[in-house]
Amino acid sequence: MLSSTELQEVMADEHAADLIIGGVVDPDDRRLILYRGNLDRLVVPFEWFRFPSKGPRPDFSMFSVIDSGQTIKLGDYEAATDALLYELDGDARRRMRKREIGADTSFGGSLRRLRLQKGLSRADFTPISEKTIARIERGEVEEPHDETLATIAKRLGVKTDDIRSF
Repeated sequence: MLSSTELQEVMADEHAADLIIGGVVDPDDRRLILYRGNLDRLVVPFEWFRFPSKGPRPDFSMFSVIDSGQTIKLGDYEAATDALLYELDGDARRRMRKREIGADTSFGGSLRRLRLQKGLSRADFTPISEKTIARIERGEVEEPHDETLATIAKRLGVKTDDIRSF
C-alpha cells in the first residue's frame, strides 16, 4: 500500500481511478488484485506481466506500489500503471485517450476537438475526404492548403485562424 501521504494525494487526484493505491498477491490463483484510487479493484493475471529474455523477472513475493500509484513493482521488475489499465480496462483506455486528445496542441488536435464539439463526423466536410480529415487530425498533414482550410472553417462555422484556438 502507498504511504499515508501518497494515499491521500492519490485519492484526492482527479484521475484517482487511473492510479493504484495497493494490492494483494494471490499466488494460488496466480493473480494480482490491485486497488485503485477510487477503491475499485482490478484483477491482473500473473501472465500479463511480460518480461524480456534478458531483463528482470517479476517477483510476486516482493509486490509494492511506487511513484504515487503510477508504477507496480515486483522485485526488480516494474510495470507502468497506465500500461496495465490501457490494456485491461476499456473505460480507463478511453479516459487516457481523451486526456491525450485534450493535451494535443497541434492543428490536427484543435481540428478534432472542434469537430467533435460541433458534433460533426469526418464525412461532413465534403468535398474533402474523410481520409484527408483523419490525416490532418493525426498530424500527417502539417499545414492544409488554403482552400482545404477554408472549406473546413466554413463547415465548422469559424474563421480559419480560430481553428487553432480550440
